[in-house]
Amino acid sequence: MSFLALARAAWGILRPILTFGITLPLWVFIAAGGWLWWDRTSAVREAVEKAVTELVAGAQLDALESQLVEERRLRAFVEGKARALEIANKAFEEKYLLAELEKEGLADELDEIRAAPAPDGCVVDRALLERMRK
Repeated sequence: MSFLALARAAWGILRPILTFGITLPLWVFIAAGGWLWWDRTSAVREAVEKAVTELVAGAQLDALESQLVEERRLRAFVEGKARALEIANKAFEEKYLLAELEKEGLADELDEIRAAPAPDGCVVDRALLERMRK
């Protein structure tokens, strides 16, 4: 057999296989696969992959920076609330101490009133009347 006859026989066998497909012939898929295999080492592909990697890294960095800014803002807010609570607690403690001192003073005054004897005939004298007006 000659080469030409052999090529025609091979083409007769390969033609239905290579042109088989629903919408595209099989040779289109083989060509695309070959192109992708050959393209994986090209400089354009490497540049695109590098650009994509830098873009993703930049987006991740931006996201982390905005998260850091929000965490700092939240921390400042919480610290402000803690300071306000501390100031309010100190003011309450001062008022409490003043109330305790006033209570002690009033207790002493009540003891003085209890220690003073009632006037004769249960008539209110001037000192008792003044104390009752307070």
